[in-house]
Amino acid sequence: MKIKKQRKVLVIDDSQTNLILLKAHLNSMGLVAILTENPAEGMQIATEQRPDIILLDVMMPDIDGFEICRRLKADVRTSSIPVIFVSAKDQSEDKIFGLKLGAIDYVTKPFNKGELQVRIGIVLQMIELQERLLLLANTDELTGLSNRRHFFEILEREILQAKIRGGSVAIMMFDIDHFKNINDTYGHLCGDKVLQQVGKILHENIYPLDLAARYGGEEFVILMPGMPVDIAGQRAEKLRQIVDEYRWEIANKPISVTCSVGVTVFDGSDNTDPYELIRRADDALYAAKHRGRNCVILFDQLDPNEQVQEHQNEDFHELQTKISSLASRIKVQTIGTITAFAKAIAAKDHYLARHAENVKTYVTSIAKKMEVSHALTEQLQVAAVLHDLGKIVIPNDILHKTTALTDEEYKLVQRHPIASAEILAPVGLFGQEVVIIRHHHENFDGTGYPNGLVGKNIPIGSRIIAVADAFDVMTSNYWSDPPKTPQEAIAEIAKLANTKFDPEVIDALKSAYLEHQNDWPLAQNAVAQTPA
Repeated sequence: MKIKKQRKVLVIDDSQTNLILLKAHLNSMGLVAILTENPAEGMQIATEQRPDIILLDVMMPDIDGFEICRRLKADVRTSSIPVIFVSAKDQSEDKIFGLKLGAIDYVTKPFNKGELQVRIGIVLQMIELQERLLLLANTDELTGLSNRRHFFEILEREILQAKIRGGSVAIMMFDIDHFKNINDTYGHLCGDKVLQQVGKILHENIYPLDLAARYGGEEFVILMPGMPVDIAGQRAEKLRQIVDEYRWEIANKPISVTCSVGVTVFDGSDNTDPYELIRRADDALYAAKHRGRNCVILFDQLDPNEQVQEHQNEDFHELQTKISSLASRIKVQTIGTITAFAKAIAAKDHYLARHAENVKTYVTSIAKKMEVSHALTEQLQVAAVLHDLGKIVIPNDILHKTTALTDEEYKLVQRHPIASAEILAPVGLFGQEVVIIRHHHENFDGTGYPNGLVGKNIPIGSRIIAVADAFDVMTSNYWSDPPKTPQEAIAEIAKLANTKFDPEVIDALKSAYLEHQNDWPLAQNAVAQTPA
Protein backbone atom coordinates (compact mmCIF):
# COMPACT_ATOMS: atom_id res chain seq x y z
CA MET A 1 0.00 0.00 0.00
CA LYS A 2 1.34 3.40 -0.98
CA ILE A 3 1.86 5.68 2.01
CA LYS A 4 0.58 9.20 1.48
CA LYS A 5 3.27 11.81 1.88
CA GLN A 6 3.05 13.84 5.10
CA ARG A 7 2.84 17.52 4.22
CA LYS A 8 4.66 20.19 6.22
CA VAL A 9 3.44 23.75 6.68
CA LEU A 10 5.75 26.45 8.03
CA VAL A 11 3.96 29.23 9.97
CA ILE A 12 5.83 32.51 10.50
CA ASP A 13 3.88 34.81 12.84
CA ASP A 14 4.98 36.97 15.78
CA SER A 15 1.77 36.20 17.72
CA GLN A 16 1.85 33.14 19.98
CA THR A 17 -1.94 33.07 19.96
CA ASN A 18 -2.05 32.87 16.17
CA LEU A 19 0.63 30.19 16.13
CA ILE A 20 -1.30 28.01 18.57
CA LEU A 21 -4.55 28.52 16.66
CA LEU A 22 -2.99 27.79 13.27
CA LYS A 23 -1.22 24.71 14.60
CA ALA A 24 -4.55 23.30 15.81
CA HIS A 25 -6.16 23.93 12.40
CA LEU A 26 -3.25 22.40 10.50
CA ASN A 27 -3.07 19.35 12.74
CA SER A 28 -6.80 18.77 12.26
CA MET A 29 -6.07 18.59 8.51
CA GLY A 30 -3.41 15.94 9.08
CA LEU A 31 -0.58 18.41 8.37
CA VAL A 32 2.68 18.87 10.24
CA ALA A 33 2.96 22.44 11.57
CA ILE A 34 6.40 24.05 11.95
CA LEU A 35 6.07 27.24 14.00
CA THR A 36 8.32 30.25 14.53
CA GLU A 37 7.95 33.83 15.74
CA ASN A 38 11.29 34.85 14.28
CA PRO A 39 11.31 35.88 10.59
CA ALA A 40 15.05 35.18 10.15
CA GLU A 41 14.63 31.75 11.71
CA GLY A 42 11.64 31.13 9.44
CA MET A 43 13.70 31.81 6.31
CA GLN A 44 16.40 29.44 7.57
CA ILE A 45 13.82 26.72 8.27
CA ALA A 46 12.36 27.20 4.79
CA THR A 47 15.82 26.73 3.25
CA GLU A 48 16.76 23.68 5.31
CA GLN A 49 13.45 21.81 5.65
CA ARG A 50 11.69 22.82 2.40
CA PRO A 51 8.09 22.85 3.72
CA ASP A 52 5.25 22.29 1.28
CA ILE A 53 3.49 25.59 2.15
CA ILE A 54 4.44 28.72 4.09
CA LEU A 55 1.78 30.68 6.03
CA LEU A 56 3.20 34.15 6.50
CA ASP A 57 2.08 37.12 8.60
CA VAL A 58 2.70 40.58 7.14
CA MET A 59 3.04 42.80 10.19
CA MET A 60 6.09 41.68 12.16
CA PRO A 61 8.94 43.57 13.83
CA ASP A 62 12.34 43.99 12.14
CA ILE A 63 11.34 42.33 8.83
CA ASP A 64 7.78 42.46 7.52
CA GLY A 65 6.14 39.59 5.69
CA PHE A 66 6.38 41.28 2.29
CA GLU A 67 10.17 41.47 2.58
CA ILE A 68 10.36 37.84 3.73
CA CYS A 69 8.29 36.78 0.72
CA ARG A 70 10.55 38.79 -1.60
CA ARG A 71 13.65 37.07 -0.21
CA LEU A 72 12.08 33.61 -0.36
CA LYS A 73 11.11 34.08 -4.02
CA ALA A 74 14.59 35.39 -4.85
CA ASP A 75 16.29 32.27 -3.45
CA VAL A 76 16.33 29.34 -5.88
CA ARG A 77 16.10 26.93 -2.92
CA THR A 78 12.76 28.35 -1.72
CA SER A 79 11.31 30.17 -4.75
CA SER A 80 8.91 27.35 -5.63
CA ILE A 81 7.38 26.98 -2.14
CA PRO A 82 3.79 28.37 -2.18
CA VAL A 83 3.32 31.31 0.20
CA ILE A 84 -0.08 32.22 1.68
CA PHE A 85 -0.27 35.53 3.52
CA VAL A 86 -2.42 35.39 6.68
CA SER A 87 -2.63 39.00 7.81
CA ALA A 88 -4.78 41.64 9.47
CA LYS A 89 -3.88 44.04 6.63
CA ASP A 90 -6.99 43.74 4.51
CA GLN A 91 -6.68 46.62 2.06
CA SER A 92 -6.95 45.67 -1.61
CA GLU A 93 -3.58 47.26 -2.36
CA ASP A 94 -1.95 45.08 0.31
CA LYS A 95 -3.42 41.94 -1.23
CA ILE A 96 -2.40 42.97 -4.74
CA PHE A 97 1.11 43.81 -3.55
CA GLY A 98 1.46 40.44 -1.82
CA LEU A 99 0.28 38.51 -4.86
CA LYS A 100 2.62 40.46 -7.13
CA LEU A 101 5.51 39.45 -4.87
CA GLY A 102 4.72 35.84 -5.73
CA ALA A 103 2.32 34.71 -2.99
CA ILE A 104 -0.28 32.21 -4.14
CA ASP A 105 -3.07 33.48 -1.87
CA TYR A 106 -3.93 36.12 0.77
CA VAL A 107 -6.22 35.45 3.75
CA THR A 108 -7.23 38.24 6.10
CA LYS A 109 -7.48 38.01 9.89
CA PRO A 110 -9.56 37.18 11.74
CA PHE A 111 -9.80 34.22 9.41
CA ASN A 112 -12.56 31.67 9.14
CA LYS A 113 -11.31 28.17 9.91
CA GLY A 114 -13.29 26.59 7.09
CA GLU A 115 -12.14 29.14 4.54
CA LEU A 116 -8.49 28.76 5.55
CA GLN A 117 -8.69 24.99 5.29
CA VAL A 118 -10.31 25.19 1.84
CA ARG A 119 -7.61 27.56 0.59
CA ILE A 120 -4.82 25.39 1.99
CA GLY A 121 -6.55 22.33 0.52
CA ILE A 122 -6.62 23.96 -2.93
CA VAL A 123 -2.89 24.66 -2.76
CA LEU A 124 -2.20 21.07 -1.65
CA GLN A 125 -4.24 19.76 -4.59
CA MET A 126 -2.13 21.89 -6.92
CA ILE A 127 1.08 20.57 -5.34
CA GLU A 128 -0.03 16.95 -5.69
CA LEU A 129 -1.10 17.45 -9.28
CA GLN A 130 2.23 19.13 -10.06
CA GLU A 131 4.08 16.20 -8.53
CA ARG A 132 2.07 13.70 -10.58
CA LEU A 133 2.67 15.66 -13.76
CA LEU A 134 6.39 16.01 -13.02
CA LEU A 135 6.59 12.27 -12.44
CA LEU A 136 4.83 11.70 -15.74
CA ALA A 137 7.15 14.12 -17.53
CA ASN A 138 10.27 12.54 -16.00
CA THR A 139 9.41 8.85 -16.36
CA ASP A 140 9.76 6.46 -19.27
CA GLU A 141 6.30 5.00 -19.78
CA LEU A 142 7.41 1.48 -20.72
CA THR A 143 10.10 0.73 -18.11
CA GLY A 144 9.20 3.10 -15.27
CA LEU A 145 12.80 4.36 -15.20
CA SER A 146 13.76 8.00 -15.52
CA ASN A 147 13.58 9.22 -19.10
CA ARG A 148 16.28 10.95 -21.13
CA ARG A 149 15.07 14.44 -20.24
CA HIS A 150 15.21 13.80 -16.49
CA PHE A 151 18.56 12.02 -16.80
CA PHE A 152 20.17 15.11 -18.35
CA GLU A 153 18.74 17.33 -15.61
CA ILE A 154 20.34 15.16 -12.92
CA LEU A 155 23.59 14.77 -14.90
CA GLU A 156 24.01 18.54 -15.25
CA ARG A 157 23.52 18.94 -11.50
CA GLU A 158 26.00 16.19 -10.61
CA ILE A 159 28.66 17.54 -12.99
CA LEU A 160 28.30 21.02 -11.47
CA GLN A 161 28.64 19.61 -7.96
CA ALA A 162 31.72 17.63 -8.99
CA LYS A 163 33.31 20.80 -10.38
CA ILE A 164 32.52 22.82 -7.25
CA ARG A 165 33.15 20.24 -4.51
CA GLY A 166 35.47 17.81 -6.24
CA GLY A 167 34.73 14.16 -6.83
CA SER A 168 33.71 12.17 -9.87
CA VAL A 169 30.69 11.18 -11.95
CA ALA A 170 30.56 7.86 -13.78
CA ILE A 171 28.34 7.21 -16.81
CA MET A 172 27.54 3.72 -18.08
CA MET A 173 25.69 3.28 -21.37
CA PHE A 174 24.07 -0.12 -22.01
CA ASP A 175 22.78 -1.29 -25.40
CA ILE A 176 20.91 -4.59 -25.81
CA ASP A 177 22.77 -6.64 -28.41
CA HIS A 178 20.87 -7.64 -31.58
CA PHE A 179 17.62 -6.23 -30.17
CA LYS A 180 16.20 -5.79 -33.67
CA ASN A 181 16.40 -9.55 -34.11
CA ILE A 182 14.31 -10.05 -30.96
CA ASN A 183 11.61 -7.71 -32.30
CA ASP A 184 11.68 -9.27 -35.75
CA THR A 185 11.60 -12.86 -34.46
CA TYR A 186 9.24 -12.66 -31.48
CA GLY A 187 7.33 -9.41 -32.03
CA HIS A 188 7.43 -5.97 -30.40
CA LEU A 189 5.40 -7.01 -27.35
CA CYS A 190 8.07 -9.55 -26.44
CA GLY A 191 10.70 -6.95 -27.18
CA ASP A 192 8.98 -4.58 -24.76
CA LYS A 193 9.08 -7.26 -22.04
CA VAL A 194 12.83 -7.63 -22.57
CA LEU A 195 13.26 -3.85 -22.25
CA GLN A 196 11.20 -3.83 -19.05
CA GLN A 197 13.21 -6.66 -17.50
CA VAL A 198 16.58 -5.14 -18.43
CA GLY A 199 15.45 -1.86 -16.87
CA LYS A 200 14.33 -3.74 -13.75
CA ILE A 201 17.66 -5.55 -13.45
CA LEU A 202 19.64 -2.33 -13.75
CA HIS A 203 17.41 -0.46 -11.29
CA GLU A 204 17.55 -3.22 -8.67
CA ASN A 205 21.34 -3.62 -8.81
CA ILE A 206 22.60 -0.06 -8.40
CA TYR A 207 23.22 2.01 -5.28
CA PRO A 208 20.42 4.19 -3.82
CA LEU A 209 22.05 7.45 -4.99
CA ASP A 210 22.65 6.14 -8.52
CA LEU A 211 20.18 6.81 -11.34
CA ALA A 212 19.10 4.34 -14.03
CA ALA A 213 17.35 5.80 -17.06
CA ARG A 214 16.12 4.69 -20.45
CA TYR A 215 18.11 6.72 -22.95
CA GLY A 216 16.09 5.69 -25.98
CA GLY A 217 15.19 2.58 -27.97
CA GLU A 218 17.17 -0.32 -26.49
CA GLU A 219 19.72 1.93 -24.79
CA PHE A 220 19.92 2.49 -21.03
CA VAL A 221 22.20 4.78 -19.09
CA ILE A 222 23.32 4.74 -15.46
CA LEU A 223 24.68 7.72 -13.55
CA MET A 224 26.87 6.94 -10.52
CA PRO A 225 27.96 10.02 -8.52
CA GLY A 226 31.30 9.75 -6.72
CA MET A 227 32.34 6.58 -8.58
CA PRO A 228 36.09 6.34 -9.47
CA VAL A 229 37.00 4.93 -12.86
CA ASP A 230 38.39 1.59 -11.67
CA ILE A 231 35.32 0.81 -9.54
CA ALA A 232 33.01 2.02 -12.32
CA GLY A 233 34.45 -0.56 -14.69
CA GLN A 234 33.93 -3.30 -12.11
CA ARG A 235 30.34 -2.25 -11.43
CA ALA A 236 29.55 -2.14 -15.17
CA GLU A 237 30.99 -5.63 -15.63
CA LYS A 238 28.88 -6.92 -12.73
CA LEU A 239 25.69 -5.50 -14.26
CA ARG A 240 26.57 -6.89 -17.70
CA GLN A 241 27.07 -10.29 -16.11
CA ILE A 242 23.70 -10.18 -14.28
CA VAL A 243 21.89 -9.44 -17.55
CA ASP A 244 23.80 -12.20 -19.35
CA GLU A 245 23.10 -14.83 -16.67
CA TYR A 246 19.41 -14.01 -16.22
CA ARG A 247 17.12 -16.87 -17.33
CA TRP A 248 15.52 -15.23 -20.35
CA GLU A 249 12.45 -16.91 -21.83
CA ILE A 250 9.97 -15.99 -24.56
CA ALA A 251 6.95 -18.24 -25.12
CA ASN A 252 8.53 -20.77 -22.73
CA LYS A 253 11.63 -20.93 -24.92
CA PRO A 254 15.03 -19.89 -23.57
CA ILE A 255 16.74 -17.06 -25.42
CA SER A 256 19.98 -15.16 -25.00
CA VAL A 257 19.96 -11.46 -24.07
CA THR A 258 23.24 -9.61 -23.63
CA CYS A 259 24.36 -6.00 -23.40
CA SER A 260 27.34 -4.06 -24.68
CA VAL A 261 28.50 -1.39 -22.24
CA GLY A 262 30.47 1.83 -22.57
CA VAL A 263 31.84 3.58 -19.48
CA THR A 264 33.34 7.00 -18.90
CA VAL A 265 34.14 8.96 -15.74
CA PHE A 266 34.31 12.71 -15.17
CA ASP A 267 36.76 13.63 -12.42
CA GLY A 268 35.88 17.32 -12.09
CA SER A 269 39.19 18.52 -13.51
CA ASP A 270 38.11 19.97 -16.87
CA ASN A 271 35.22 21.83 -18.52
CA THR A 272 33.43 18.74 -19.82
CA ASP A 273 29.70 19.27 -20.32
CA PRO A 274 26.98 16.58 -20.09
CA TYR A 275 26.84 16.06 -23.85
CA GLU A 276 30.59 15.53 -24.12
CA LEU A 277 30.40 12.99 -21.30
CA ILE A 278 27.61 11.12 -23.09
CA ARG A 279 29.60 11.23 -26.34
CA ARG A 280 32.52 9.53 -24.58
CA ALA A 281 30.27 6.82 -23.14
CA ASP A 282 28.71 6.38 -26.59
CA ASP A 283 32.15 6.02 -28.21
CA ALA A 284 33.08 3.37 -25.64
CA LEU A 285 29.75 1.58 -26.24
CA TYR A 286 30.29 1.38 -29.98
CA ALA A 287 33.80 0.11 -29.40
CA ALA A 288 32.29 -2.66 -27.24
CA LYS A 289 29.98 -3.63 -30.09
CA HIS A 290 32.86 -3.53 -32.57
CA ARG A 291 34.93 -5.86 -30.36
CA GLY A 292 32.29 -8.60 -30.33
CA ARG A 293 29.48 -7.27 -28.10
CA ASN A 294 28.54 -8.50 -24.59
CA CYS A 295 31.53 -6.74 -23.06
CA VAL A 296 32.48 -3.55 -21.17
CA ILE A 297 34.82 -0.92 -22.63
CA LEU A 298 36.11 2.15 -20.76
CA PHE A 299 36.56 5.33 -22.75
CA ASP A 300 40.13 5.69 -21.42
CA GLN A 301 41.00 2.34 -23.04
CA LEU A 302 39.98 3.42 -26.55
CA ASP A 303 42.31 3.73 -29.49
CA PRO A 304 41.69 7.29 -30.83
CA ASN A 305 41.28 5.98 -34.39
CA GLU A 306 38.64 3.51 -33.25
CA GLN A 307 36.34 6.23 -31.87
CA VAL A 308 35.67 7.89 -35.22
CA GLN A 309 35.81 4.86 -37.47
CA GLU A 310 33.18 2.92 -35.56
CA HIS A 311 30.50 5.58 -36.16
CA GLN A 312 30.99 5.27 -39.94
CA ASN A 313 30.79 1.50 -40.39
CA GLU A 314 27.98 -1.06 -40.46
CA ASP A 315 26.26 0.41 -37.38
CA PHE A 316 25.43 3.65 -39.18
CA HIS A 317 22.01 2.42 -40.28
CA GLU A 318 21.32 1.08 -36.80
CA LEU A 319 22.11 4.50 -35.33
CA GLN A 320 19.74 6.20 -37.77
CA THR A 321 16.99 3.78 -36.76
CA LYS A 322 17.56 4.52 -33.08
CA ILE A 323 17.34 8.27 -33.60
CA SER A 324 14.11 7.92 -35.57
CA SER A 325 12.66 5.64 -32.88
CA LEU A 326 13.68 8.06 -30.15
CA ALA A 327 12.00 10.99 -31.93
CA SER A 328 8.79 8.98 -32.29
CA ARG A 329 8.81 7.95 -28.63
CA ILE A 330 9.34 11.55 -27.47
CA LYS A 331 6.38 12.63 -29.59
CA VAL A 332 4.19 9.83 -28.22
CA GLN A 333 5.20 10.66 -24.65
CA THR A 334 4.35 14.34 -25.14
CA ILE A 335 0.92 13.44 -26.53
CA GLY A 336 0.45 11.04 -23.61
CA THR A 337 1.23 13.83 -21.18
CA ILE A 338 -1.36 16.10 -22.79
CA THR A 339 -3.92 13.28 -22.67
CA ALA A 340 -3.24 12.80 -18.96
CA PHE A 341 -3.98 16.48 -18.36
CA ALA A 342 -7.25 16.20 -20.26
CA LYS A 343 -8.23 13.19 -18.15
CA ALA A 344 -7.55 15.20 -15.02
CA ILE A 345 -10.05 17.79 -16.24
CA ALA A 346 -12.64 15.13 -17.11
CA ALA A 347 -12.38 13.65 -13.64
CA LYS A 348 -13.45 17.02 -12.21
CA ASP A 349 -16.20 17.86 -14.68
CA HIS A 350 -17.20 15.85 -17.77
CA TYR A 351 -18.39 18.97 -19.56
CA LEU A 352 -14.99 20.68 -19.16
CA ALA A 353 -13.33 17.92 -21.17
CA ARG A 354 -15.86 18.32 -24.03
CA HIS A 355 -15.61 22.09 -23.75
CA ALA A 356 -11.83 21.88 -24.12
CA GLU A 357 -12.11 19.84 -27.33
CA ASN A 358 -14.70 22.27 -28.71
CA VAL A 359 -12.48 25.26 -28.00
CA LYS A 360 -9.56 23.44 -29.66
CA THR A 361 -11.64 23.09 -32.85
CA TYR A 362 -12.70 26.73 -32.79
CA VAL A 363 -9.22 28.16 -32.16
CA THR A 364 -7.80 26.04 -34.99
CA SER A 365 -10.29 27.51 -37.45
CA ILE A 366 -9.87 31.07 -36.14
CA ALA A 367 -6.07 30.78 -36.27
CA LYS A 368 -6.32 29.60 -39.88
CA LYS A 369 -8.41 32.62 -40.84
CA MET A 370 -5.94 34.96 -39.10
CA GLU A 371 -3.05 33.21 -40.91
CA VAL A 372 -0.98 32.83 -37.75
CA SER A 373 2.13 30.65 -37.84
CA HIS A 374 1.95 26.87 -37.78
CA ALA A 375 3.90 26.87 -34.48
CA LEU A 376 1.36 29.21 -32.83
CA THR A 377 -1.52 27.11 -34.13
CA GLU A 378 -0.03 24.01 -32.49
CA GLN A 379 0.51 25.94 -29.24
CA LEU A 380 -3.10 27.14 -29.37
CA GLN A 381 -4.39 23.58 -29.80
CA VAL A 382 -2.52 22.44 -26.70
CA ALA A 383 -3.50 25.55 -24.71
CA ALA A 384 -7.16 25.07 -25.68
CA VAL A 385 -7.17 21.53 -24.28
CA LEU A 386 -5.52 22.68 -21.03
CA HIS A 387 -6.86 26.21 -20.50
CA ASP A 388 -9.34 25.20 -17.77
CA LEU A 389 -7.01 22.75 -16.00
CA GLY A 390 -6.84 25.12 -13.01
CA LYS A 391 -10.55 24.57 -12.34
CA ILE A 392 -9.56 21.23 -10.87
CA VAL A 393 -8.66 23.08 -7.66
CA ILE A 394 -12.02 24.88 -7.40
CA PRO A 395 -14.36 23.12 -4.92
CA ASN A 396 -17.22 21.29 -6.66
CA ASP A 397 -19.90 23.21 -4.79
CA ILE A 398 -18.54 26.46 -6.23
CA LEU A 399 -17.83 25.07 -9.70
CA HIS A 400 -21.41 23.82 -10.09
CA LYS A 401 -23.19 26.58 -8.17
CA THR A 402 -26.33 27.73 -9.99
CA THR A 403 -26.91 30.90 -7.96
CA ALA A 404 -24.74 34.03 -7.91
CA LEU A 405 -21.22 33.61 -6.54
CA THR A 406 -20.12 35.54 -3.48
CA ASP A 407 -17.13 37.87 -3.79
CA GLU A 408 -14.86 35.31 -2.13
CA GLU A 409 -16.13 32.51 -4.37
CA TYR A 410 -15.62 34.65 -7.46
CA LYS A 411 -12.04 35.37 -6.35
CA LEU A 412 -11.42 31.63 -6.18
CA VAL A 413 -12.82 31.18 -9.69
CA GLN A 414 -10.64 34.04 -10.96
CA ARG A 415 -7.59 32.16 -9.74
CA HIS A 416 -8.03 29.31 -12.23
CA PRO A 417 -5.91 30.77 -15.10
CA ILE A 418 -3.04 31.32 -12.67
CA ALA A 419 -3.57 27.86 -11.18
CA SER A 420 -3.47 26.33 -14.68
CA ALA A 421 -0.21 28.12 -15.44
CA GLU A 422 1.35 27.21 -12.09
CA ILE A 423 0.43 23.53 -12.52
CA LEU A 424 1.94 23.36 -16.00
CA ALA A 425 5.01 25.58 -15.66
CA PRO A 426 7.27 23.16 -13.72
CA VAL A 427 6.70 20.40 -16.28
CA GLY A 428 8.82 22.27 -18.83
CA LEU A 429 6.92 21.09 -21.92
CA PHE A 430 4.50 23.98 -22.40
CA GLY A 431 6.44 27.26 -22.26
CA GLN A 432 4.40 29.47 -24.61
CA GLU A 433 1.20 27.58 -23.87
CA VAL A 434 1.51 28.58 -20.20
CA VAL A 435 1.60 32.27 -21.21
CA ILE A 436 -1.47 31.86 -23.43
CA ILE A 437 -3.42 30.05 -20.71
CA ARG A 438 -2.51 32.52 -17.97
CA HIS A 439 -4.00 35.46 -19.88
CA HIS A 440 -7.04 33.99 -21.61
CA HIS A 441 -9.38 35.95 -19.28
CA GLU A 442 -7.77 39.33 -19.91
CA ASN A 443 -10.18 41.85 -21.47
CA PHE A 444 -9.24 44.00 -24.46
CA ASP A 445 -9.97 47.19 -22.47
CA GLY A 446 -7.83 46.12 -19.48
CA THR A 447 -10.67 45.13 -17.11
CA GLY A 448 -9.89 41.39 -17.15
CA TYR A 449 -7.73 39.21 -14.93
CA PRO A 450 -5.21 38.21 -13.63
CA ASN A 451 -2.99 41.13 -14.74
CA GLY A 452 -5.32 43.65 -16.36
CA LEU A 453 -3.41 43.64 -19.67
CA VAL A 454 -4.72 45.97 -22.40
CA GLY A 455 -5.22 45.50 -26.14
CA LYS A 456 -2.32 44.04 -28.11
CA ASN A 457 -0.36 43.62 -24.88
CA ILE A 458 -2.52 40.52 -24.37
CA PRO A 459 -0.87 37.56 -26.17
CA ILE A 460 -2.61 36.90 -29.49
CA GLY A 461 -3.13 33.27 -28.48
CA SER A 462 -4.96 34.38 -25.33
CA ARG A 463 -7.20 36.70 -27.36
CA ILE A 464 -8.11 33.87 -29.73
CA ILE A 465 -8.94 31.44 -26.91
CA ALA A 466 -11.06 34.10 -25.18
CA VAL A 467 -13.34 34.41 -28.22
CA ALA A 468 -13.51 30.65 -28.88
CA ASP A 469 -14.22 29.99 -25.19
CA ALA A 470 -17.08 32.53 -25.12
CA PHE A 471 -18.62 31.13 -28.32
CA ASP A 472 -18.72 27.60 -26.90
CA VAL A 473 -20.12 28.73 -23.54
CA MET A 474 -22.88 30.79 -25.16
CA THR A 475 -23.96 27.98 -27.50
CA SER A 476 -23.86 25.29 -24.83
CA ASN A 477 -26.97 24.06 -23.04
CA TYR A 478 -24.73 23.34 -20.04
CA TRP A 479 -24.24 27.05 -19.30
CA SER A 480 -27.05 28.73 -21.22
CA ASP A 481 -30.71 27.80 -20.90
CA PRO A 482 -31.75 27.90 -23.63
CA PRO A 483 -28.42 27.97 -25.53
CA LYS A 484 -27.90 30.76 -28.05
CA THR A 485 -27.80 30.06 -31.75
CA PRO A 486 -24.40 30.63 -33.41
CA GLN A 487 -25.71 33.84 -34.97
CA GLU A 488 -26.93 35.12 -31.60
CA ALA A 489 -23.65 34.21 -29.92
CA ILE A 490 -21.54 35.92 -32.60
CA ALA A 491 -23.76 39.02 -32.42
CA GLU A 492 -23.35 39.22 -28.64
CA ILE A 493 -19.58 38.71 -28.91
CA ALA A 494 -19.43 41.44 -31.58
CA LYS A 495 -21.11 43.89 -29.18
CA LEU A 496 -18.12 43.40 -26.87
CA ALA A 497 -15.52 44.29 -29.52
CA ASN A 498 -12.82 46.61 -28.12
CA THR A 499 -14.12 46.10 -24.59
CA LYS A 500 -13.84 42.39 -23.86
CA PHE A 501 -12.65 40.95 -27.17
CA ASP A 502 -10.20 41.78 -29.97
CA PRO A 503 -12.22 42.91 -33.03
CA GLU A 504 -9.77 41.17 -35.40
CA VAL A 505 -10.40 37.84 -33.68
CA ILE A 506 -14.16 38.44 -33.84
CA ASP A 507 -13.91 39.00 -37.60
CA ALA A 508 -11.97 35.74 -37.92
CA LEU A 509 -14.67 33.93 -35.90
CA LYS A 510 -17.37 35.27 -38.26
CA SER A 511 -15.40 34.10 -41.29
CA ALA A 512 -14.69 30.69 -39.74
CA TYR A 513 -18.38 30.20 -38.89
CA LEU A 514 -19.43 30.87 -42.49
CA GLU A 515 -17.12 28.04 -43.53
CA HIS A 516 -18.28 25.62 -40.81
CA GLN A 517 -21.91 26.65 -40.24
CA ASN A 518 -23.15 23.14 -41.09
CA ASP A 519 -21.05 21.67 -38.23
CA TRP A 520 -21.06 24.40 -35.60
CA PRO A 521 -21.91 24.79 -32.76
CA LEU A 522 -20.20 21.67 -31.45
CA ALA A 523 -21.75 22.04 -27.98
CA GLN A 524 -25.19 21.16 -29.34
CA ASN A 525 -24.02 18.02 -31.14
CA ALA A 526 -24.00 16.04 -27.88
CA VAL A 527 -26.27 15.94 -24.85
CA ALA A 528 -24.69 17.69 -21.89
CA GLN A 529 -23.75 15.38 -19.05
CA THR A 530 -24.03 16.21 -15.41
CA PRO A 531 -20.95 15.04 -13.48
CA ALA A 532 -21.50 12.41 -10.85
